[in-house]
Amino acid sequence: MSIATGAETLAIRPITANRLPKTFDRMRHAPGLQWLGRPMAYALGALVLTILGSGATLLAPRLLEPAAFGTFALLTSLFTYAGRADFGLSQLADKQIPGRANGEALKAGLDILNALWLVGFCLLAMILPLVALFGENVLPKFDTTLAIAGGIMAMIANGPVTLFRASSRIWEFTVVALILQLGMTVPRLVGLLAGGITGSFAALAVYYALCAFLFARPSPIRVRRPMPLLGMARIALPLFAFNLSWILYLGANRWVSATLSSPHDLGLFSLSASLAMIGLGLISTVAQTRYPRFLARIETGAGSLSADIERELLAVTGFLAIVAVAAVYAAGPVTAIVFPGYEDSRVPTIALAAACIPLGAMTWVTPMLIIRSVRPVADALLLTIAGLLALAAAMTCGNALAGISGQAWGNAIAALVMFAAMAKLMHSLGMTTSRGWIRIVGFQAFAITLTAVLAFSHAARAETTSTQDLIDPPNWKTTFEDDFSRLNLQAASGGVWQPFYPWGGRSNVGNNELQYYVDPRQGGDAPGIQALQPYHIQDGTLAIRASKIPEGLRGRSGGYEYASGLLNSAGRVHFLYGSVQIRAKVPKGRGLWPAFWLLPEDRTWPPELDVLEVLGDDTSTLHVTAHSGIDLPPGKKSVQTGKHIQTEDLSEDFHTYGLTWTKEKLVWSLDGRVVFEAATPADLNKPMFLVVNLAVGGDWPGAPDAETRFPATFLIDWIRVRQPAGDSSRVSKEAIQ
Repeated sequence: MSIATGAETLAIRPITANRLPKTFDRMRHAPGLQWLGRPMAYALGALVLTILGSGATLLAPRLLEPAAFGTFALLTSLFTYAGRADFGLSQLADKQIPGRANGEALKAGLDILNALWLVGFCLLAMILPLVALFGENVLPKFDTTLAIAGGIMAMIANGPVTLFRASSRIWEFTVVALILQLGMTVPRLVGLLAGGITGSFAALAVYYALCAFLFARPSPIRVRRPMPLLGMARIALPLFAFNLSWILYLGANRWVSATLSSPHDLGLFSLSASLAMIGLGLISTVAQTRYPRFLARIETGAGSLSADIERELLAVTGFLAIVAVAAVYAAGPVTAIVFPGYEDSRVPTIALAAACIPLGAMTWVTPMLIIRSVRPVADALLLTIAGLLALAAAMTCGNALAGISGQAWGNAIAALVMFAAMAKLMHSLGMTTSRGWIRIVGFQAFAITLTAVLAFSHAARAETTSTQDLIDPPNWKTTFEDDFSRLNLQAASGGVWQPFYPWGGRSNVGNNELQYYVDPRQGGDAPGIQALQPYHIQDGTLAIRASKIPEGLRGRSGGYEYASGLLNSAGRVHFLYGSVQIRAKVPKGRGLWPAFWLLPEDRTWPPELDVLEVLGDDTSTLHVTAHSGIDLPPGKKSVQTGKHIQTEDLSEDFHTYGLTWTKEKLVWSLDGRVVFEAATPADLNKPMFLVVNLAVGGDWPGAPDAETRFPATFLIDWIRVRQPAGDSSRVSKEAIQ
């Protein structure tokens, strides 16, 4: 199985010469470095670097908000797909090199390296024009290009690693593999810190391009006959078809979630999926040191291996079940400490840990299954159809029941279905006995069921109706979100926001306010009024600006002295019960009155819910209020329940203002901290729509004075509505187009 004869140097040097520094050869024979030739050296080294690479992945949520992290995760999937797109050449090495004579192994290795370059350039030539034509619909074009190109370079650079592994050259395999894995640590993290998502994938592309030219340049040695590409393709592509099904399945959950979830929830799910992939990566790393010893035996018949394979799978399943059970109790506190802002990923993390029980076992045995299969294309098709259909169906049903938490538990169910299909296939190939595959699948089902029972019982014990828990309850799903990458005004073709009150009002006469709410749509107002630009989008932030109206234009504004902006979602976005949040920065100045509030969809008043009100001359006080029409005293228009909360100066920075509205309770929050709670009035049981505005003047704030600066700006980063799973936000189809 090894090319370790007197011609050992001849067999390895042509594959690595001109690719590695000259010191590499001296290092290989240095007495102090011989320990790198032990399998345990690679296992431990790869484990350390995989953990470090995982650290770089896990730092991304600390640097990116959930919506941006969702994009980062999808690009990472593209990088992974491209890195595996060798069309079966790595599997071909496992099939052709073990047990071959030196000359045959050398020729096969050279052909494989040259074929990798050809495949890489063909993929670049085919994919990059498609990205240029059809990019930006889901992911940024430039970042997509970097991710794909970096993955292809990583695929080429990994060629020598495949050859060393297949020929049992542990020392060379260890050193080169660890150098390649290093790319997922320092370069990737430095790129992320220096240039965000773009910088991260640019660093990966540069690092792996250098590694490809260093380790895997096409051999300068002339061969006696042209590289038999067609013959290689005939052997390798069926093997690749099997591997492709596995690659697609592992990355599919994030793409399915992208179709079901808001960008925010996709980011939460992606964090849990990334943790799961890290675990599977660790399993794969260890498995690479285990399965080569099976390859030669598989070539001679796998019947004698059934007992060994069953023991390995049962041991792996037991270990992964222990990890999943530990996640039940550790996911919550660890997420809160390590990933602030991602606390709602706790349940998906537990569910995906359960999904890793069958997925980890499949990771362990898939390389052996690929080699053993006599009809890999048909087998791959069977597994792909079974797995992807089960995954899409289970995630869709789970999403309807429990949002991203349901999606994650759908992953566990689908993974068990795919494992059962794979175990049945193993049995048909003689890799397990009849009772053996039933025992393996049964143990898997028991482990997942045990994890689920413990997870739900733990959640039931831990569940509390404490006020803090109601700020943004776990398991609720995002049913509406606007990150203001554009101003989505209502039009005949759709849209969310209307730029004045639903009944057509351009000011609030009852409050004696001094502003005129401008309609920026074509024909909505006189050009001179629209030129005051009350709405402006920059870098994903909406600015609602209040300005003085020149005296000559006040005839076009109903005589009002100031122009400003109001957005409402009536008829497009309304909901009954849920959590509503806004991240915003309020303006400072007497007479300014920024607000974020809810009004009934049926246009009655009261009730009303004020999530945020701040007076510009006292930006260190937050006003929160619920207006009710129940038990009105004589002469009162509403009964008010609320509080004036003393805070830091809210005009200095962005803050997150929230209100959770349930049938029983109202809970207001500031930056994730409860600031007031009250019982829900009896008439606050009807759907409400959103209103955000910057008023000027009125009975409460008074008129602006000489120190009030105009234009005054109310900055809004995002607005989000979340609801219990199964509830409806009643967002119309037009609103999300």
